[in-house]
Amino acid sequence: MALIGRQESTGAFAKLDSISSGFNGSNTSFNLTLGGRDYFAVNPYTLLVSLGGIIQQPLISFTIVENRINFAAAPPAGTDSFIVVLATTNVEPLRSLTIAKRSGAHNLDLHGRTMAVKDRSGTVHPIGFNLA
Repeated sequence: MALIGRQESTGAFAKLDSISSGFNGSNTSFNLTLGGRDYFAVNPYTLLVSLGGIIQQPLISFTIVENRINFAAAPPAGTDSFIVVLATTNVEPLRSLTIAKRSGAHNLDLHGRTMAVKDRSGTVHPIGFNLA
């Protein structure tokens, strides 16, 4: 039977590793991992989060900070959960960047890192890298 309605989006959909084992009724913040590696969500709207069979609303029920999900209320112990990434790409993420300068080059680890650059006037500009 053919799909009726809007066609599926391109890209990979992934189910993140379970965080349910950490639910104890008091913790609200949990590491996100995919295949045992830290997962840095692009933004909370790219995640479908279910707690106890109830879909959670981004920015109201949970927020994302780097590779952590922070719930507005602590999930009770024994609550089932799953998190599906709705929008990813099929390419290997950029993990480092080589920046050249007059006296050589520096390799920067970008995964979930921040840095700052100073312009010629001395103003510092923070730059955050949150790569999926």
